[in-house]
This record gives sequence, C-alpha cells and structure tokens, in this order.
Amino acid sequence: MKSYLKKTQTPGIHRGRGRLVTIMVLLSLCMIAIISYEQLSGPGTSSTVIRLHDDQIDIQKFNNEIALFIIEKGYGYQVEKVESTIKEVHSRILDGDIDITLEMWRENNIVWYEKAIASGDVLDLGSLYASGQQFWIIPKWFAKENNIKTVFDMKHQWRKLLDPEDPSKGLFFNCIFGWNCRDINKIKLKAYGLDRFFNTVSPSSPEALRAIYENALEMHIPVFGYYWQPNALMATDQWYILKEPAYDATIWYQINQAAGMNEGLSIKTACAYGDNSVLKIVHKNLLKKAPDIAQMFRKMSVDIDIIEDILFQSKAPQPDFKAAARIFLLQYGSQWHGWVTPKAREKIIRALDEPMPQPSTD
Repeated sequence: MKSYLKKTQTPGIHRGRGRLVTIMVLLSLCMIAIISYEQLSGPGTSSTVIRLHDDQIDIQKFNNEIALFIIEKGYGYQVEKVESTIKEVHSRILDGDIDITLEMWRENNIVWYEKAIASGDVLDLGSLYASGQQFWIIPKWFAKENNIKTVFDMKHQWRKLLDPEDPSKGLFFNCIFGWNCRDINKIKLKAYGLDRFFNTVSPSSPEALRAIYENALEMHIPVFGYYWQPNALMATDQWYILKEPAYDATIWYQINQAAGMNEGLSIKTACAYGDNSVLKIVHKNLLKKAPDIAQMFRKMSVDIDIIEDILFQSKAPQPDFKAAARIFLLQYGSQWHGWVTPKAREKIIRALDEPMPQPSTD
C-alpha cells in the first residue's frame, strides 16, 4: 500500500491539493470575516443606531420610550434620542441626520411636508395616533365672568391681560421658539386685528408654557394664549377654547405660506386650526439600514384614549415616561403585538419580566 501511494501521489498532485486547501482556508477566513462584520455592523446589532427625534412634548416622550424599548429589546439596535425643534427637523431629517420623527403635525408644516415628500428623501409611514387639536385658550372662569365667546371678543379684554413690559397692550402667550405654530399664530393675530391689542411672548420650552398656565389657574390670574391637545393641562377641563372662523383648507394653506416667509406675508383672513394628522416621517435611508424597524414603524399606531389614560391621570407634576411606556407594553399587548415580529415579541416580553432599572442618585 505504501509503495502504491508513493507511486500514485505525484508532486503535481500534491501541489494541486495544496492549492485547493489554501483556497478553502482563504474562503473560510473570508466567510468568517463577512459573518463577523455582519454581526458587528448589520441590522439588529449594537453598532446600528436609530436616531429618534425628541421635541420634548409629553406625548412624544411617551411614544419615543415605547419605540426605544421595542427597538433595543426586541431588535437589538441602539437608539439615540436627538433633541430638536420641529423647524430643525425640517433640515435634519432631509439630511439623514435624524432617522424618524414620530410626531410631524402635517397641517402646521404642510408646505414643507409637500416639498419633502416630493423630493423622495423622506417618507410618510402613516399616522401615529388620532389627530391632534390646537387652539387659543383662556381660563373658563375668565370667559364666564366676561361673557367671552370668540377671538374677536378679546379686543375688549386686553387691559385685563397687560404686558408688564408694555402696558399699552395685553399679552398673548405664543408657541415656543422653533415651532411653526409660533409664526402661524402671529399671522392669525394680525389677520384678526388682534396684533393692535396684544404683544406676543414665546416661552423657552413646553414646560415653561405649561407652568405659565398652571400658575395662572392657581393664582386666579387671567391669561390668553395658544395650546394643544392631547396633554395633561387640557385634561383638567378648566380651559375655554375660543371660537374662531371655521377651518378652511384654502385659507389654511395661505396661512402656512405666510408663516414660512422670511419677512412674513400679510393676509386679511384667517381661520381655526384644523384637526392635525400626526405623522411618522422617516429619512429614506432607514429602509436600508434597518428595514425591520421601518416595517415596525409602519404598523405602529397608538390609541389616544390609552395614551390619555396612562399619561394624564397621574397627579405627579412630571410623568415618568419610561415607567409609562412599560405600563403600556405590559397592559396593552393587543395594541403592540401586531407591530413586531414573533421573535421580537418574545424578546420584548422577556425583557418586561426583568426588574426596571432604578434611576441613578448620583
């Protein structure tokens, strides 16, 4: 047998087998490298980061925490929350610096929205929850005492709402800086002829605007300004929504155009805010880097009654949004189970069984 092998295994055959072994080893190493790279940088791994817009609104914080838990625990991606005003999002999501905003109020951003969707760089994944409402408010007690019904009645009330820095006018509390509704409200005030009676001031944050209204109620001080729903303040049912001319789509588009002009555009007619479509807007690259997450966001839709039940029934001055999201995931599986894959659902349920990490005391 040994002599047979010596005769039949010629040097050429040895060299051929050697080359074959070398090629197989190199191919194996390549496969290992590819698998390792995919494990490190492919979908569903810790190196893939989903950048989630945070506008610091209570309801958005809540929905962001739901999304964050699902993405990290169910799919294995990292999530980075990016604080930006909605005006900043206009450019940042077009540039791909932000992957998704869960709350784009379409009617406040309609001109930008139409151009952005037409560009193909951003996509509309549908509504997150039933429409949001916006309006101008005064305390109910103030409306009743002074028989105030409409925005035009406020022309006779400005002396009771004096601007401390300009006693010749009253004060209207506007949207915060960086929100489109700030410019929209200025256009509307002028169209209604109220700019002759009221100055506007924009608080620095949503929390600051809410604090102004809460303090006014507590101190029984009249106050006039913009607010929206759903939120905890309006859930108290202590506010009167001033009547305005009915929403008109054509007039509203003109208001939006005027609000977007650098110098402003004077219009003679305005109308009430319409019901807002609250949309999930993503940059197109999300569909490539995390198609499973894009699919999850397409399906994500939260019942507004559940949101209000979890967030706005608490007596705490500031909700714990992580805890609120956990309550939603634990108690309302029928809402979110259909958003995710069976494998992700199992992982999320296991993660919910783990104790919730306690906040640092440092």
